[in-house]
Amino acid sequence: MSNAVYLISMFAFFLLLAGGGYLIYSARQIESVDPGRRSLLSWKRESNGYALFLGLQIAVKVFGTDSLRSQLAGLILPVDPGSKGDDDSQSGDAVVKREFLKSLSSLLIENRYAWEYGFWDYRQNATEAIDQFSQWKNEIESAIATADDEVGAAPDQLHRTSNEKEFLIVSLMLLIDNRDIVVEDDEGEYDFRPTYAGLASPFLQLIESIRTEEFWAPETFERILEAIRVIDPRSIERDAIFLLPGSSEDGISEIDLLGDPEWKYLTDHPIRAI
Repeated sequence: MSNAVYLISMFAFFLLLAGGGYLIYSARQIESVDPGRRSLLSWKRESNGYALFLGLQIAVKVFGTDSLRSQLAGLILPVDPGSKGDDDSQSGDAVVKREFLKSLSSLLIENRYAWEYGFWDYRQNATEAIDQFSQWKNEIESAIATADDEVGAAPDQLHRTSNEKEFLIVSLMLLIDNRDIVVEDDEGEYDFRPTYAGLASPFLQLIESIRTEEFWAPETFERILEAIRVIDPRSIERDAIFLLPGSSEDGISEIDLLGDPEWKYLTDHPIRAI
């Protein structure tokens, strides 16, 4: 009888020890997740998600005779990004914006061989999303404010150390309406109209399917551009697209791009397609 009690006690002790070891292992696994890499699990838990932010930057390698420079400039520079407004032309504007986003995404995907560096960010907390959109937009507009001084045969010594024109940086940011309310300008009976969250759903599914280990892969940037192609523009509350430098003739040298610490967040992520 005493042997049986002893064996049962040892077995219970073994189970307790094994359970404790598993809990310690699980805790270490959780702690090993890099908070800077935005765990996808946190994307699913966000409750304050009525606004979403996507920011994307790609440094494209261009050359003196490369037509990509003029193609990008011709596509981006004449565009007034605009926003979801209150005028009667909202539906027409959505069609134009859809075609523009599809054209821009397609042009960048077709020239993925020229990608050198890339950065992107996604926020599903509404407060963070709105703040990030304003921050990205203000910082890029401040950088472009010197574009007129930088264009020319000789480099502006205040801003650049070389007049080589090797890179263009394309920046795209979207503030997406993810509210579960009915789309105002949709046709048909009110009860059958989609919600803004419904319009944004295909885009969100593509973005949120990206795994942590894939964040900086060239294929991920292509997937993001594909997601931008399918988004319904009526769910876009605000957007902004910039080309830096803001000229169809100018470019940024590799010396200036790699030597400026303000670009380090971008150059830390090479995305050249193999």
